[in-house]
Amino acid sequence: MVAFFLAVVMLAAVPMGANRDWAWAPLCTLFGLMAIAVACGIGGRRGLAVAEIERRPLLALTCLFLFMLAFALWQMSALAPLAGDAWLFRRAAEILGSAHAPIPAVAADLARNSLLRCIACGLVFLIARALCRDRNQARWLLIALAASGVLVVAYGLAMQVSTNACYVGTYLKMHHEFSEKQYCLMSGTFVNSNSFACYAGMSVIAVIALLLSGERKRSQTSYSYGYGEDDDRRFIDWLTGARVAQLAALPLLLGGLLFSASRAGLAATAIGVCAFGFLITRGRWKSQSYFARALFVGLAISVVVGLIAGEALIAKFAGADDTWARLRIWQTSLQMIALSPWLGWGLGGFADAYAILQPGSILQPNDLAHSTPLEVVVELGVLAALPAFAVVLIPWSVCLRGALKRRFAQRYLPAAAFAIAGVPILHSTVDFSLQMPAIGFVVSASLGMGWAQAFGRRDRGQEHFVAEREIG
Repeated sequence: MVAFFLAVVMLAAVPMGANRDWAWAPLCTLFGLMAIAVACGIGGRRGLAVAEIERRPLLALTCLFLFMLAFALWQMSALAPLAGDAWLFRRAAEILGSAHAPIPAVAADLARNSLLRCIACGLVFLIARALCRDRNQARWLLIALAASGVLVVAYGLAMQVSTNACYVGTYLKMHHEFSEKQYCLMSGTFVNSNSFACYAGMSVIAVIALLLSGERKRSQTSYSYGYGEDDDRRFIDWLTGARVAQLAALPLLLGGLLFSASRAGLAATAIGVCAFGFLITRGRWKSQSYFARALFVGLAISVVVGLIAGEALIAKFAGADDTWARLRIWQTSLQMIALSPWLGWGLGGFADAYAILQPGSILQPNDLAHSTPLEVVVELGVLAALPAFAVVLIPWSVCLRGALKRRFAQRYLPAAAFAIAGVPILHSTVDFSLQMPAIGFVVSASLGMGWAQAFGRRDRGQEHFVAEREIG
């Protein structure tokens, strides 16, 4: 069950980031079936059992998530009061002679699709929380993410050589005829280079977490109080075969990130790496071996970034045309919020609402706000947007709590979950990477893993002592 779940989540990035109906719809079905199996105890020793210490935060998270789903359904009902799009239905009735009763959701069919993806992300979170109670299985999630990132970036390099990165499979990313002299930004299996950069950045943090984690065999050894498993370890002992492979994967992932020329992706990844570095090294700088190991990884990353950073990234930093276009889109989004501040325009209704208010200076149609928080407020309104934000922030803060509270041997897992989820969360403030199903599924799985590891059995009661091999 664990292997199948990780394979489905991590390979979701292969079919164009699972951003097409033919890709995400079967995945939602699989997650539903897996959730039923996990609830029956298959794959996890305790299934979806809830410990005493996590009842209140999990209850609050569940209530907020159900409220968000209920509000989205209410937007598609004629029982809802008139919203900002009521005049559209009246105008349609005047032209056509009859029209559907006014509802807040301007595109009910797209609202249902968005609702299904939200439910799928919730199921992924619950499955990961149940399956990743065991540290070994949680570690496998990081390994799977690293392998998935390598696969996506390797495909991007292949397309860079064969089609100048202008194709994803047989799909042409350009809006005009392709010529062999034209070049596109690397996007791997994603259509958008920014989403690709975000995914590569998440994989970079997964690799770094694996590099700085302790060996499983050594973690099963009992140590006296005050003695750490990293004390008195030589660098040559740390440099195992697995870590050599991880060190080899790191330049590949960083290269893909830089070739994407995504400014926000690079910045979000840098913040995520720094956050993970701070959490994992907190209180450990007295250990010379750990300091040398962290310094080695940091220097390696700096050298790779310095060597690979190319003209595309520098040129994109110098150009500001896309920045001004986004500012106009955000300004239009604020106008949409002003027209329907409380009931919104319905999940998935941004594209139709934007078409009504699209500025004349922007000729190209746009179906995304390029800012997930802003788009959530547009679609759900202020009343439901706040609980929607809390649904993401609560498990993110729980991962942070685990990274701060747990012992060092178990700390790297919730710290990695916090940093990995932080990349798309931060990146989505100025883009839409979190709305890509493949990235959303990985974030949900990471938060579920971080939640499970934040509430370790050793932390639940200091008066209870169990063998290290029993600690999940």
